[in-house]
Amino acid sequence: MTTYQTFDGHGVDVAVHRADSLDKKALAYIAEHPGCRVLDLGSGVGGQSKRMVEAGAAVTAIDQFDFAPQFAEFGYGAQQLQFIQGDITTTASLVGQQRFDVVLCQRTIHYLPYSAARTLLTNCPTSDVGQLYISVTGTGSLVGEVYDATDVPLADRLAPLSELGQEMFSISEPVCLYSEVEFLDLLTEAGWQVQSHRVTAFGNIQAICKRTTS
Repeated sequence: MTTYQTFDGHGVDVAVHRADSLDKKALAYIAEHPGCRVLDLGSGVGGQSKRMVEAGAAVTAIDQFDFAPQFAEFGYGAQQLQFIQGDITTTASLVGQQRFDVVLCQRTIHYLPYSAARTLLTNCPTSDVGQLYISVTGTGSLVGEVYDATDVPLADRLAPLSELGQEMFSISEPVCLYSEVEFLDLLTEAGWQVQSHRVTAFGNIQAICKRTTS
């Protein structure tokens, strides 16, 4: 039986056990571009970070929790895999002058207020060929069914799930869930061209984007 890990009310770390469809697309891109530099925002304990290194990338992972011991267990040198503990809203200061060809942000950005999410995506330290693989929990998901802030304006939408929802999904932190249109607008307004997107069977929204502004 699979036991999913959860960290301080931020849901389960799915990537520890499996790569979802968006993860697999990122891995395929990396395999076609060996040596590319990848930024993994909200990396968790590093399940997908490790896969991306194995696919040929040099990965920098950022998470607010200290997963340095878990990353050390992978046995990679700093040139292949680097972990930074920190708030992803301060990514620019955490990575300095580094620029990345691929940014992965899975099941993370909905923990930020809308304004912080837009600022993060706008200022993402990407190269001229920057690709973004990103997902967010949608208002039409099962999580959205236990979320009462759907009709609240985006600027003020950060809110907790119901008590039942917090117990069901191990999410006690407030979230800002998006409709499909709202999420695509966020990406476009932050300077990304959406190349493809899909709403999963669970109601989560996935997108692959290309940087349109630097």
